Amino acid sequence: MKRILFCLVFCATILPVFAQAQPVGDGMTDDTAAIQALLDTGVNTVYLPPPSKHYLISKPLRIHSNQTLRLDPNTTVRLADGACQYMLVNDDFENGNKNIQVIGGIWDGNNTTQTCIYHDHAKRVEPFSPNKYIGCVMLFLNVNNLRIEKLTIKDSETFGIHLGKIQWFTVQDIIFDCNGKRPNMDGVHIAGNCSQGRVTNIQGNTNDDMVALNANDSEIFEISKGPITDIQIDGIFCTNGYTAVRLLSAGHPVKRVRISNIFGSFRYNGISFTHHNVHPGEPTVFEDIVIDGVFSAKQFEKDVKPKPWDEEARRSHAIVWVASTALVENLSIQNISRREWMSHAAPTILIDKTANVKNLRLRDVEQVNNSETPLQLIVNHGTIDQLFLNSVTVREPEGQQNETITGKGNIRNTIGNIIK
Repeated sequence: MKRILFCLVFCATILPVFAQAQPVGDGMTDDTAAIQALLDTGVNTVYLPPPSKHYLISKPLRIHSNQTLRLDPNTTVRLADGACQYMLVNDDFENGNKNIQVIGGIWDGNNTTQTCIYHDHAKRVEPFSPNKYIGCVMLFLNVNNLRIEKLTIKDSETFGIHLGKIQWFTVQDIIFDCNGKRPNMDGVHIAGNCSQGRVTNIQGNTNDDMVALNANDSEIFEISKGPITDIQIDGIFCTNGYTAVRLLSAGHPVKRVRISNIFGSFRYNGISFTHHNVHPGEPTVFEDIVIDGVFSAKQFEKDVKPKPWDEEARRSHAIVWVASTALVENLSIQNISRREWMSHAAPTILIDKTANVKNLRLRDVEQVNNSETPLQLIVNHGTIDQLFLNSVTVREPEGQQNETITGKGNIRNTIGNIIK
């Protein structure tokens, strides 16, 4: 009798809680509390089954250490109209988390109904606060061993995935489905104090950098400033994109980065080495960077009539751009294939004034120009201490004889030749 009575009491207590914790997924009911209740049980894996329509949330879902959140590829989680909140974060920014996985789903930031502090330019110097929404779909800060994979980020307000102070991480098999209605729609944005990470198979399009490694940011985005080291980026696929990979240093270095297999066309740059004056006067340092495999052409916005200043502006939109004041130690660029059929003034490599590349190695580089506009391989306005050329080929239309390396800068020593 006592056992039966205990079972009745247990069922009366637990079953209502369990029933209450089940998200509805009808696209109208706010499922935030129900999904969070599942996460808060501490179970190792929380699986959200395909809903009748989509899950609707109005506050950040907080995932815990040693936990996996798994969704089917076509299961949609949508941010409620006007919520102005992150969609998914780790639960302890201050003390940190470990062993977190997010797998699957379509994460819809619903940006046309959101706004964030970033768009208020008067407040751009405010320090980062976890209580102030800066427009990211996912924000992970201070995590050891993080994996994000096999999901789609749709219509973010700013960044799709924002990481800071992350050790040992993998971001792979990500699709960005962005409407382009917001500026600074970075795909994977990695801030300072991140190391030993791999970002691979990034597809789709964003309205800013597909992948950004920013050791320093303007203060409103500076969730974590510090070195970025030991990162592999492999496989970016984009047509008419903004920039494939941006590296940014303004006070802390970006070191030991390998960027491989960039495919598509980009309006601004394939890979850029920048500072953007986020901390004026701070050093801009990059060390041991390898670019291996870029299969790219230039492309501007479709159906946009060029303005009178466009041609000059386009000259800075090189496939590889090293901004002024940057110091780059050991930059290797290999297995590059660039083919242009339409006129474009941007060189393949641009080194701005006051920039210094200590050792620039080019190997297995092919530039083919089928347009009537002269196309330079390198425009150097800074300083290259050592330029190594190995199997570098430039093809031009019959009858064109153009300088392939130009600029007002200084190349102190060149080893090798360009094949024409």
